[in-house]
Amino acid sequence: MRALLALLLACGATVAPAAEPEPVPFERRYEVLRNGKPLGDATLSLRRVDVDTWSFTTRIRGTRGLAGLAGASVEEHSEFTWHDGRPQLLRYRYHQDVAFRTRERTLALGADGRIDSRDGDRRHDLAFEPGTMDRHAVVVAMRADLARGARGDLRYRVANRDDVEWQRYRIGTAEQVDAPGGALEALRVERVRENPGRTTTSWLAPALGWLPVRIVQREADGETIEMRLLAD
Repeated sequence: MRALLALLLACGATVAPAAEPEPVPFERRYEVLRNGKPLGDATLSLRRVDVDTWSFTTRIRGTRGLAGLAGASVEEHSEFTWHDGRPQLLRYRYHQDVAFRTRERTLALGADGRIDSRDGDRRHDLAFEPGTMDRHAVVVAMRADLARGARGDLRYRVANRDDVEWQRYRIGTAEQVDAPGGALEALRVERVRENPGRTTTSWLAPALGWLPVRIVQREADGETIEMRLLAD
């Protein structure tokens, strides 16, 4: 399931921030495959909570193979404000159920301007700077930056479990990608990692408001997890 979740860590950019269009709400479903075989499905949804707050949720459900037998499910939920044209962390929650075992991780921006990170019994106090987001909300940030014409290398300041890091991606060329209703033109985006091994490639389509059409993650041992957009 960790490999599956890593697919959802899409990208962000270093273009100059601007208080430009707020995100457009959406809900889309994806088929999830492991080594080319169906594993389950995922739903991504973005909505406005109130005038200042947005909510982005991903729900993953195992329906085939061991994931189905174990009743595997994961939910990631981000709440953020829209700051300089990008999401800025308010709260984040990760909840996983697998074979009657539960795991939960949270981030919360406190009144003291620090990030309270909790992972089970472990707790971390993280520094916050304007523009910091959780790993899950990076998908929303990327949509906004690509809509503004971001190209080249991409970078976001992301709060993780025990630290805050810069995540970097590289936008490649436009390619034709199979999608419901026919092929779509999409930009290829590669995650740039310091250590070789795992690779993550996403294809994001302007015709769909820069939502991912396909995401492929390959592990060093050859394991492949893929997400493919399903029809509405």
